[in-house]
Amino acid sequence: MLSKIYTATIHGIEGQLITVETDVSNGLPGFYLVGQADNGIKEAKDRIRASIINSDFEYPRTRITVNMSPAGIRKRGSHFDLAIAMGILASSAQVNSDRIREYCFIGELSLDGSLSRTDGVLPMIIAMRKCGFRNIIIPLANEEEGALIKDVNVYAAGNLMEIVNHLNYGAPLKEAEGYRIPEYEGNAGKIDFADVKGQETAKRAITICVAGGHGLFMMGSPSSGKTMLAERIPTIMPEMNYEEILESTIIYSISGLLDKERPIIYRRPFRQPHNRITQAAFLGGGAYPKPGEISLADKGVLFLDEFGEFDRNIIENLRIPLECGKIVLNRREWSCTYPADFLLVAASNPCRCGYYGDSAHKCKCTAAQVFNYQKKLSGPILDRIDMNLFLTPVSYDEFESEKSTSSEEMRREIIKARRIQKERFSMDGIMLNHEMDGKLLERYVPVNSPEINEFLGNAYRNLKLNPRTMQKIRRVARTIADLDGSESVKLEHFAESLAYRGEKQWSEY
Repeated sequence: MLSKIYTATIHGIEGQLITVETDVSNGLPGFYLVGQADNGIKEAKDRIRASIINSDFEYPRTRITVNMSPAGIRKRGSHFDLAIAMGILASSAQVNSDRIREYCFIGELSLDGSLSRTDGVLPMIIAMRKCGFRNIIIPLANEEEGALIKDVNVYAAGNLMEIVNHLNYGAPLKEAEGYRIPEYEGNAGKIDFADVKGQETAKRAITICVAGGHGLFMMGSPSSGKTMLAERIPTIMPEMNYEEILESTIIYSISGLLDKERPIIYRRPFRQPHNRITQAAFLGGGAYPKPGEISLADKGVLFLDEFGEFDRNIIENLRIPLECGKIVLNRREWSCTYPADFLLVAASNPCRCGYYGDSAHKCKCTAAQVFNYQKKLSGPILDRIDMNLFLTPVSYDEFESEKSTSSEEMRREIIKARRIQKERFSMDGIMLNHEMDGKLLERYVPVNSPEINEFLGNAYRNLKLNPRTMQKIRRVARTIADLDGSESVKLEHFAESLAYRGEKQWSEY
């Protein structure tokens, strides 16, 4: 008897529907699996056999042939267990064959018939919904994750017996219940920008950076506060909306980074990879492709400490993600696209010892060592980072000062500026100022004042700017104007934006 059961597989960040065709026929007992299944799926036959028998069902002692269609797609993963088991039960007339056609199945089976947690449930459910399926059965451990998808009936099952009873006798399965996202409670008891003494200019720059989604590069000697500042950026970022929660949770789901303690991602990610990270771990890929650090930071912050210590190839590969917000990986047998819409925050010392240009400490590096250290940061990469900030050590008076801007104060300003941007770009298909292209810059950041035009012209010539850096100056100026509540971008906004390019200070190093 032939049966067709529906499940899905993952390609990149998207799911793809898979049909599991099972035929139980007369012949010598054997289990034959075809359709480009990897060794992990082929080894599942013993696990499936044990789970069926231990769930008090009969395992057919005949020839069992399983075809996974379409055959041209490479399949891997243990989540096919449940679909194959249901196909065997349907083909041996142990399950209601009429009702089973209305369902899709995802799940890994244990030897006792229970369902284990499965990675990548979200994109597979989305693929099933696109194909018109409305009833999907997943493991109970994936309940909160599966409940994120709307307009489908997602059922959470604990074992194989529960599923068969549901299909044969109408015994109700538990409908997946969503995870209750806690309301924002401020930064009480958490890290806060108020902990950072001094560096008020840096806090202002970070406020602009987060408000408009602009990348930030901080350079300064050791103990100037670069890492402390970067680690506190998530405390001032707005809450994630449903689409952002869904996209981030999908990425962490297929990466296997969700668990019972963190079933969904509702706080903006903060990723801080080590400077010895491999290219595959940073960008994504591998023998079995998975998202890299730049994708795990999607909708959040990617902090690259000691930027100059990263492999130069890794640094240069940031160009396309910074421009496009995604990374395309092409290999001989596959090609996939991962989102990489992150806020880049990079930090570096000016040289290997860290004290080049520091008035309080003597640099121990030679001129050649300083040059070699800094040349890792190429012009094209620095051009793609909107804001450059040079930090100086905090003085004793600043350290003892009671004045210190808090995260809550910065967050209020950012939310106000982002609300302005949301209204401005409601018909333009973007959300933040850093996404503006040339046409939108002409519309929202016009240079129609003789005074502003002369100022920018002098800066362009004297600081040897280029068209890309000039566009970034205009984008940052627009964000500064939004923070000030100004409808037009004024000369002082352009002047402050130019100061954050750091062109003069960089040439001094």
